[in-house]
Amino acid sequence: MSEQPDDQERPCLHCMIVELIDQFFAEYPAAGGEPDTIETDEVVTAIAKTVAELTCSQNGSMRQQIIEKLMREIMDYDAEFRRDGGTGAVGSDARH
Repeated sequence: MSEQPDDQERPCLHCMIVELIDQFFAEYPAAGGEPDTIETDEVVTAIAKTVAELTCSQNGSMRQQIIEKLMREIMDYDAEFRRDGGTGAVGSDARH
């Protein structure tokens, strides 16, 4: 049986997602062509589709709980990043 890595060896999923988004827009620039620009609508849609796909097998009340938790997490992190003056952006050491 393989040994499970401890938390310190496990990569941060948030950091991996942000890195993937950065790589995607580096390879496929936003429509405006501005460097280092991401299309937030495209990112939001991709996240929404991902959550829907990952939760589609859950019953209705469980899906609703997941969606509500996601909304709370978004609001909590938004408030945290705003308090930090925007330093909670890509690559930050914000709480994981």
